[in-house]
Amino acid sequence: MTKQKTSLKSKNALYLWTFIGANIAVFFAAIIRAKLDYASVDHFWHLVSARDGFIAACMPLATIILNGVLGDLAKARLVFWRWKNPLPGCRAFTVLMHTDPRIDVPTLKAKHGSLPRSPKDQNVLWFQMYKRHAESLTVSEGHRLYLLTRDMASISAIFAIVFSIFALISSSQREIALFYCAALLIQYLILSASARNYGNRFVLNVLTEESHTK
Repeated sequence: MTKQKTSLKSKNALYLWTFIGANIAVFFAAIIRAKLDYASVDHFWHLVSARDGFIAACMPLATIILNGVLGDLAKARLVFWRWKNPLPGCRAFTVLMHTDPRIDVPTLKAKHGSLPRSPKDQNVLWFQMYKRHAESLTVSEGHRLYLLTRDMASISAIFAIVFSIFALISSSQREIALFYCAALLIQYLILSASARNYGNRFVLNVLTEESHTK
């Protein structure tokens, strides 16, 4: 992992802690109290986020573990819903490049010759461009947002499976359990769509920088 990527992940840590804590609070409310109202969720949120609480103390460790369960390739598959070549850079020149009017396509072709068409070669060339522009504000911020939403989508997929199983087995309120399971699925779908858009935008930001830099 590069220092750049490590730095971006560290910036996202607090957001991930909050995301995981909120999901744990809702899980406790749905399973322990079998109530999904504001008061119940708020009660468990205070327990989860209390500075002197055991759960809050374990949150950084839980974040590291949950975020490490899946590798980068598996996370990309969960976001882009592609088994082969899921990384967005694999479609940089055949698909994405033509969707952004900011990109000067003739300049890219003049600088790099015939642009690759195979997914692997596209990703290789795009990554070379990324390395040149990694410090650009638009590129680094786009990368950060993609990593954040990708990690949230991946963790939400884990929650959708694990929490749903516990909810269906443990909850005495069947309707609440089913509603909770549906909410977990919707959360994953929204986050995966968000991460997909941020991932594509990240790729396009790199191409834009490359096409306007001598």
